[in-house]
Amino acid sequence: MPESHLAETRPVLQDEPPLVILSAGTLLDDRAVMFPTLKVDASDRPDVAALPEVVARDGVGDLSTAADVALLSDGRRVVRLRVSMTEPATVSWTVAFHLPGYTDLLRLAADTGCLVFAFTVRGDDGSERGWLGVDVDPDALRSVVEFGA
Repeated sequence: MPESHLAETRPVLQDEPPLVILSAGTLLDDRAVMFPTLKVDASDRPDVAALPEVVARDGVGDLSTAADVALLSDGRRVVRLRVSMTEPATVSWTVAFHLPGYTDLLRLAADTGCLVFAFTVRGDDGSERGWLGVDVDPDALRSVVEFGA
């Protein structure tokens, strides 16, 4: 087994409840570059739901990502992506991508080096509280997901 798959049996991220992915898609920017997007439920995480507002006011400071693969009890693989910010706020969150369903989205994130989050909260009208583009470590994703040729 290639060394990059050791994470399947030794998860490196702390267990925390992941944000629920409500939908996934793409966003086309004004340069015609396509970016992967996730709409996530941040109802139980007001610190995360407030991030787009904080970043709009104070700018993006220190932000990093890490990825690993976990095996579910039924044998399915899940890629866990953890986003951590230390400036302008100290906050982190995790999203879990069931494979192979999210392989194309993760490939696009690795190719663009970005993943756009739209945060929503239950009880709102269903619209997003705000959007936040996160620079994703492409090598971290490629080390845990086989994208093929």
